[in-house]
Amino acid sequence: MPPHLAYALGGLGLTLPAQTFGTYLAFYYLDRLGMPAGAFALARLIFSVWDAVNDPLFGYLSDRTRTPWGRRRPWLFLSLPFLLLAFYLAFSVPEAFRKGTRLFWYGLWAMLLFETFSALAWVNHAALFPELFQSREERARANAWRQGFYFLGLTASIALTPLVYAALGFPGMALLYGAVGGGLVLLFLLSVREDPRAREAEPLPFVPAFRYTLGNRAFWIYALAALFLLFAVGLFAAAMPFYAKHALGLGEEATALLFASVLLAALPSVSLWARLAGALGPKRAWLWAIGLLALGALLLLWPRGLLEALPVGVLIGTGFGGVLVLGDVLLAEVIDRDAAATGRRREGVYYSVYGFINRLSGPLQALAFALLTPLFGYVSGENPGPNPEAAFRFLMAVPPFAASLLALALAARFPYGAKG
Repeated sequence: MPPHLAYALGGLGLTLPAQTFGTYLAFYYLDRLGMPAGAFALARLIFSVWDAVNDPLFGYLSDRTRTPWGRRRPWLFLSLPFLLLAFYLAFSVPEAFRKGTRLFWYGLWAMLLFETFSALAWVNHAALFPELFQSREERARANAWRQGFYFLGLTASIALTPLVYAALGFPGMALLYGAVGGGLVLLFLLSVREDPRAREAEPLPFVPAFRYTLGNRAFWIYALAALFLLFAVGLFAAAMPFYAKHALGLGEEATALLFASVLLAALPSVSLWARLAGALGPKRAWLWAIGLLALGALLLLWPRGLLEALPVGVLIGTGFGGVLVLGDVLLAEVIDRDAAATGRRREGVYYSVYGFINRLSGPLQALAFALLTPLFGYVSGENPGPNPEAAFRFLMAVPPFAASLLALALAARFPYGAKG
């Protein structure tokens, strides 16, 4: 199997549980189980703090691993079964734990277990990208394949999930997605081999490894822009079921169609953005993608029904596709320039610090949800307050728009990625 196809299938396998977890966990615990929004926000904050601690550790350990099977693949084999188990447990809360503080502690424990093994898997999968694909053209092509499969995963894990849990329940959904996702990751792991040359140089000690990374100005500009974009996109996904229900008055089938408008627009756009990266340079194309995302966020204030919301979803999906395809190409260039300067490839450290920064989007999303109580009186599905429509119209549009503008300002200052 060609490396770009195997890598894309591995990403698809990890996407199914990860995106379902990120999109529907709040809906499951708040709307279905009645957990208060403040308690959920606290659990997400603790979850994100732990994520911030373990990401750099996992990346550093990955860079220092030396085995006949490579640096990254052994960690992926180790993390996969525990990741799938945690995913199932998060969406299968026993009746005895569905009330009061027991629900909070069960949800927190499930989040922490899932996050630990998800972070371990994603750091190592991401770290393989610059090693497997060397040139800017190879990376744009491989990332177009990866993001194309990623959007297929999003279509299943986001747009189709309301139909799946309506038919199978949340535990049945978790079993189905876990089995499919796990099988795809195994196929990927059995199909790729790591470059043995990447293991030849002696790895840097802990402090220098992170000092060089944290002192890289281009990396910080990219990572902060990506943080704001991840916050915007993550909030779109997490708030969409609420927005569809309370602001647009949609049922589960129409909600799935609205999600699909975003994802089906993003899927064909990845090939277009890969071509634009060659024609305009990845940085300039990235700026255009971020601008489309910001415009789409602002327009979400106005739709009153499905037909008005669908074109906005298409616009957001197109921008989203560009953000995903182009961002990884630019980060790989940062890592290449660091390797040329230090003589060591440290994808694990870079992607783990990048993951650490990106995980801050979790507390930001939790804060955005927590603001609904003082601003609009929304507490939970059992106590939605006087105006849940205004609450979720605000949540879907205002914070993502502001975050996209901040990302655009940072991206304009990124020093690499010009045409040629």
